[in-house]
Amino acid sequence: MQDVDQVRRGVRMFGRQAELAAISQLLADRFEHVHGVLLEGEAGIGKSTVWAAGVELARAAFWTVLSARGSQSETGLSFAGLADLLDPVADDVIDELAEPQRVALEVALVRRLPDGPSVGAREVGAAVLAVLRTLCRRGPVLLAVDDAQWLDNATLETLSFALCRLDGVPLRILASRRTPGGVVDDTTSGPPIHGLDAISVGPLDATIVRQLLADRLDLTLPARVVDGLVAQTRGNPFWVLELGATLRAARTGAPASIPQSLALLVSRRLDGLAAEPREALLAVSALPQPSVSLAVRALASRVNDPAAAIDAAVTGGVVVESEGRLRPAHPLLGSAALDALPPVARRALHARLASIVVDAEQRARHQALAARGEPDEAVAASLDAGAAVARSRGAIHAAAELADEAVTFTPPDDRDALPRRHLTAAELYHQAGDFEHALPNAEAGWRVDAAHTRHVLPLLVESAYWLQGTQAAQQIVSPLIADEQLDVHTRAVALAMAADVGDGADTPRGVLAQRALDLFAQVGGEPDALSLSTALLYLAFARLDAGDGIAFDLMNRADALQRGVPYVPAANRSSYVVACWYRSVDDLDRSRTALADAVAEARDQGEDSVLPGLNGNLALSEVWAGRYESAREAIALGWQVWNGAGAAPLALKGADVLLRVLTGDIVGARAFVADRLAQERNSFHDDDRIVYGQVLGLAALLEGDAEQAVVQLSTAYRSARESGKHEPGRRHRLEGDLGQALVATGRLEEATALAKEQLALGERSGRPTLLGVGHRIEGLVLAAQGDLRAAADALNQAVAEHERSPLPLERGRSLLALGQVLRRRKVKGETGQVFQAALDCFTALGATPFARLAQAELDRTQRSRSGAVLTTSERQVAELVANGATNREVAARLFTSIRTVEGHLSSIYRKLGIRSRSELAKGLPAVIR
Repeated sequence: MQDVDQVRRGVRMFGRQAELAAISQLLADRFEHVHGVLLEGEAGIGKSTVWAAGVELARAAFWTVLSARGSQSETGLSFAGLADLLDPVADDVIDELAEPQRVALEVALVRRLPDGPSVGAREVGAAVLAVLRTLCRRGPVLLAVDDAQWLDNATLETLSFALCRLDGVPLRILASRRTPGGVVDDTTSGPPIHGLDAISVGPLDATIVRQLLADRLDLTLPARVVDGLVAQTRGNPFWVLELGATLRAARTGAPASIPQSLALLVSRRLDGLAAEPREALLAVSALPQPSVSLAVRALASRVNDPAAAIDAAVTGGVVVESEGRLRPAHPLLGSAALDALPPVARRALHARLASIVVDAEQRARHQALAARGEPDEAVAASLDAGAAVARSRGAIHAAAELADEAVTFTPPDDRDALPRRHLTAAELYHQAGDFEHALPNAEAGWRVDAAHTRHVLPLLVESAYWLQGTQAAQQIVSPLIADEQLDVHTRAVALAMAADVGDGADTPRGVLAQRALDLFAQVGGEPDALSLSTALLYLAFARLDAGDGIAFDLMNRADALQRGVPYVPAANRSSYVVACWYRSVDDLDRSRTALADAVAEARDQGEDSVLPGLNGNLALSEVWAGRYESAREAIALGWQVWNGAGAAPLALKGADVLLRVLTGDIVGARAFVADRLAQERNSFHDDDRIVYGQVLGLAALLEGDAEQAVVQLSTAYRSARESGKHEPGRRHRLEGDLGQALVATGRLEEATALAKEQLALGERSGRPTLLGVGHRIEGLVLAAQGDLRAAADALNQAVAEHERSPLPLERGRSLLALGQVLRRRKVKGETGQVFQAALDCFTALGATPFARLAQAELDRTQRSRSGAVLTTSERQVAELVANGATNREVAARLFTSIRTVEGHLSSIYRKLGIRSRSELAKGLPAVIR
């Protein structure tokens, strides 16, 4: 790598050794991960100079450098930064991309026009991700962004999407960003940039300032003048050089002539410019990194010789040219020049630029800036066109902002264009997840006519739901579904929305969905595809809850409809929903595969909002499948991507707390539930009651508190049935726990009814898990009634069914129950084998509490078989040793000799069939019992 000092001398840098050393270390870091440095500081402090030196270091070491400089004139222009980053390398990598990614990138970079559906932001993000992966496979890559606070939003979102998914590659990032304050009144700081090591670029001291003035301006000043410069400029090199140039021009070192603010100094600098270079600076500052030819066209009507004007601006040090692009020599010069223009002159400048730019988005922005702020249909139409172009390129936020601005320029009496533009803005903001701006646009476009109502209604209901809650959404749909005068199509859409959010009258969602489908069937022409798919989804949901399994006929219809819709909210995407449902019907292998695919797709497509829920469903599926370590990983990922806003996904919470109980952390499980209830009490509903009731009931059952288990589990069971949930997989599989608790508390009739319910569902669906749970409850009831032979038969049948079940814990629980019945029947040889099989099952899973129960039963069986009974003295010794006392400590406590204690221990080990103190500690509770 080129020596840092050589690079520093090459760009004539002064006093930045620490910053360059940090960049050098960044480039020397060979770890396979994304890492970066963020240079922060006030305007003029020298961030860009340090940044440029870092870029040179990378290029000298033969890195691939993707660089872009943010520009104030580009902040609203879609993918301007992305074009700067990728244009130099696109030709080398674009042919290696998959077809959808290649098309998306070409459209985003304006290398081709969209010839099909609009490109989505996620498709562009996926294409950029693929480009970065390809480049990183070839060698080290530096992503370098100067003035990141002015990088356009579309580029920022795309880079954020790609970088958070770029694992295991040697990508390095070097960025600079202006911070507020300092020597110029500028509060521009830009969005936060996470995951980078921030380095504050600070002021220069007097020694460095003296070197800087001598090198750049050939100016030598007395020490007292330099000290005065440093004090006034606070060591800001831009201001230092500007003041130095002023002093040199005046041929004096007197500090009295120094302007007292940087703004005044820059203003004087601009006032000193001749008219032609000033016009060149204005054009260059208002255009997003213009080419020389574009700047010439912009100046054609303002100066006699545009090329000479540009040359004069470059010679005068206010404009620089790099790689065929022009830009202000410093952002402060450009912004000051534009700010100094009177309003009429500024509008005239933008009107002139609007007439020469080709891009519709650029033209729309210039026309809006040229307008007087009053309604103007021509400007509104131009903004419409700009929004359409931005949307087609995948810049959804930019398109939404342009569409929103089109609304403001639309004449208020235009009853055709105004609601149409409100609808477009609502759609775009909704697609971008910006419900705060989607809701007012949806409300403004509401109830104009039937067609607008149908299109706006889903946007309105969803935005209200996410911003204001369920009740607000229900208040929108309730009067519509009750309005018999409303046209059939609109009522069908309203009913589909009610199936999603409820109607406020507790009508079952399946009923609402079926009513919607009945009305959709009466619609002539093409019904609203997204709303129709919503109705199909919730009717399938109702059938799943009823215990009828997954209605693939309905879900396949929904999937076909959704494929023809430009954007489907991820939470309602049929493929994701079905992936979550597989676990409810015991298809755990398919559940695992489908959910893993859904997680990968959502991650690659930027659907971050559904990742916590998908990971939660995957974790719960893995818990039930007995893959506890995989479940733990999915839970960790789910919490990692959850944004902390509102209630956490129920599947994620349910998987987390259930895994805690099954692995022995009952105290932690109870604390988790208490914490979630405290945080989410305002959003607590029946599903929470079911999940938490099952987990707390199981915990009580494992601790031997059957009465408390019944309280928790019965409440959860009633809540499930009252809400129409008859599918055990949708009730957190509480039936086996409830049946055992009911038997333990003598409520045999209720337990029998529960067993029959499970057996009926199992027979109807052909699911061995349900049949096994039903036979186990049946066996427990028979054992409680004293019919041990019939109980053993039922439990043997339960074990046989669970041999075919994908839920291994259920087999262990049925073996444990069978062993208890066999022990009561005094079937000695077989009893131990059954308990050992149960113990092996629980141990392999890591189900610690159940393993302890099985071990205790096995120890009890072995003691019973040997006829071993501990004497009083042996019991005393056993208790002390099991609690950790040494032989010497036991002897002292019992006032006996160590030899006597050793003799007692030998007898204890022989009688209990154990070999160590640790085995004694495990078996002591059973011994005492």
